[in-house]
Amino acid sequence: MFKIQYIQPVSFSTPLLLIGVLLCFGFQLKAQSLEELKTISAENNLELKAQFKAFEAKLESVTQAKAWQDPNLSFGYFISPIETRVGPQIARFSLTQMLPWFGTYKAKGNIAAYRAEAEFEKFQDQKLKLFLKVAEKYYDLSALRHIAELEAEQLQILKDLKAIVESNYENNKANLVDVLRVELQIDKQSNVLQVLKDQDQALVTQLNQLTNRPLKTPVLISNPKQILEQKDILETDSISKNHPRLEVIRNLQASNKAERLLAKKQALPQFGVGLDYAIIQDRNVMAADAGQDAIMPMLSVSLPIFGKKNKSRKKQASLQGESLDLQLENEETQIATEIQVAQYQRDEIYSLLDLYEQQLLRLEDMLQLSETALANASMEIEEVLRLHEERLLYEKQKAKTLAKLQKTNETLIYLTSNSEL
Repeated sequence: MFKIQYIQPVSFSTPLLLIGVLLCFGFQLKAQSLEELKTISAENNLELKAQFKAFEAKLESVTQAKAWQDPNLSFGYFISPIETRVGPQIARFSLTQMLPWFGTYKAKGNIAAYRAEAEFEKFQDQKLKLFLKVAEKYYDLSALRHIAELEAEQLQILKDLKAIVESNYENNKANLVDVLRVELQIDKQSNVLQVLKDQDQALVTQLNQLTNRPLKTPVLISNPKQILEQKDILETDSISKNHPRLEVIRNLQASNKAERLLAKKQALPQFGVGLDYAIIQDRNVMAADAGQDAIMPMLSVSLPIFGKKNKSRKKQASLQGESLDLQLENEETQIATEIQVAQYQRDEIYSLLDLYEQQLLRLEDMLQLSETALANASMEIEEVLRLHEERLLYEKQKAKTLAKLQKTNETLIYLTSNSEL
């Protein structure tokens, strides 16, 4: 009787397989963890750099807001000199500096400072979103490479099955059609591996784009299956009170509070101090002060008598404040909803994983019996191939579901992060 040992998929995870997969997908020698890729992306990502430059530009407005108004210097020349007691006045210089009501510059500076802080919180949120994108691509790539390992194992299993069928054919226990059917599956499986290689390169390109590296830079993941099966799952049911998305609005609220104060300050008078200098021409008279230039200090006050403009400023600031209050409430609700949805998705994923585990255990038992029956020529090769295909399908679905679980966990990390990260 022809004897055969049960074909174990795990037997293919040998050094030879690892070398073959490494060569197939062009990995480099040093594995890169998710945290390393996040760090690289934070340092190099162009979109994140652009957001930080926007914050730096906004920060410059603080200095501008606190700066004093430029003084006014005017000069007048009399075409026909005006006669005075001490001589004809031929020209006049005037220098004036306007001073707003006390605290106006401070209010303007606070408005600019809080807006700059809001821009920084946008940068923080952009960074957290970037980390989420990197993590999603990383786990997609891990799932793809684990699936590539499974497909490579399937190819080896098909080759082993071909040897069994050929042996049965030589012993008149199988038909030539059975041999051809297995060869057809082997060709199909080889094509699948090539497609996975192309998909791998596409994901590597996307990951390198996020880290702003050359698009063909290899990305090595040392143990894709282990990465997918890690149990570092975040347990949370509440949002962070200082999530960057919330801090953006809170800083805008603080800026709006300063705008209300500024509207009150602008409704008050402004003061002006200045100096007039008049050039007097000598008249050749005997007076002691003849031809002496005149100096005159001045003080001016603006009269905010047109109140509609100031009332409109106050109303505008008040309405903007109400809008920001509603935006904050909506954003808190939005984040809380996203957390709940992610948690529901995670629970659903756990149920699917349990189902896949049960189905795979049953299929393993069925495969062990079917391959023994095939060796004894008591089962058709077509049925054995179907069982192997079904097992592979569940293994691939499990890998994709594990990747989805890790991505859901990363989404929860993003939603519950705070602005200090």
